[in-house]
Amino acid sequence: MLETLEQEVKRYVTQLFEKTDTSKLFYHNYQHTFEVVQRIEALAVDLNPTDLLLLKMAGWFHDLGYLYTYHEHEEKGMVLAASYLKKHPIDPAKIKLITACIEATKMSLEPRNYLEEIIKDADIGYGTTERFLQTGALLRKEWEVFLEKFYLDKEWEVLQYNFLIHVQFYTNIAQKEYGPLLQKNIIQQKKRSL
Repeated sequence: MLETLEQEVKRYVTQLFEKTDTSKLFYHNYQHTFEVVQRIEALAVDLNPTDLLLLKMAGWFHDLGYLYTYHEHEEKGMVLAASYLKKHPIDPAKIKLITACIEATKMSLEPRNYLEEIIKDADIGYGTTERFLQTGALLRKEWEVFLEKFYLDKEWEVLQYNFLIHVQFYTNIAQKEYGPLLQKNIIQQKKRSL
């Protein structure tokens, strides 16, 4: 039953992204959401099937709020998730777990349990890809549009470097899988920020 619901959630989120103008969401778009769900699957090797499905649902909803608001998008995503899931036969405690995992993706929050650690590591993953520079450029454009934050090139490079050196992985698997590439990106970004 949860497998079917997770597929319905995926379809629902995909359709919302497709029918909404996301042309200015250069970073927080469907591609990012899809990659976060992929990273959840990769990091959740020791989760039981139920927790994995719940965490994937949180992954699908985690940035859906960006379709409606740039500020406090996590809260909007939590509301969207709860509203959608309440229409389905799912235990309210599981809905609460999903919304807590969405909330855990806030940059300012520390994860409170293993599921929250996994989604936090999956969401921060953009600093740990080969496409870090390209992805960062997309985020920069998005901030210009939505936050009216404009950076000189050197300022942006320093900001990116500071972001990378403060990335913290909570799970052992993320440290093992993403740590080496993060270190490579830090070295590369340090050169760019000098």
